[in-house]
Amino acid sequence: MMKRTIVFMFILLTFSTMASAQEGLQIASAFSRFGHERGCKMVEMHDARLRGYKLKTYQSLTYRTQGDAIAPLLDEDRRKAQKIREVVNDGHVTSGYYIMPPTDNGLNRYILYTQKEDKSGTVIYIEGTLQPDDILKLCYQRKN
Repeated sequence: MMKRTIVFMFILLTFSTMASAQEGLQIASAFSRFGHERGCKMVEMHDARLRGYKLKTYQSLTYRTQGDAIAPLLDEDRRKAQKIREVVNDGHVTSGYYIMPPTDNGLNRYILYTQKEDKSGTVIYIEGTLQPDDILKLCYQRKN
């Protein structure tokens, strides 16, 4: 009984942390809806370091076929973005980098994604004190 209570409390804490990290963003529902679905892989880190950068929240969702369900969520968040960089191939957005409005306590928020023609892809949400140049270095810097 005690073990079940502890597991239940852990799950509640995880979902409450996830929801507050992406407050006001539609992409939060993609992580909660598809994060544990078959054919998807979700990675979530809080208060972590990634390649020397301190992150408050890092979440990635890799999916195989859910692109049609995730695209409208990204479109909604795209409208709120402060800065947008996208790659368009044959009239379709194949990857995007969105700088979202900061959190109430001043943390910067970013959404990055890529999607292939077969509706597979990856969505990444990053929150922290990182600047836009730091995100580009983090994502595109080659490992030595």
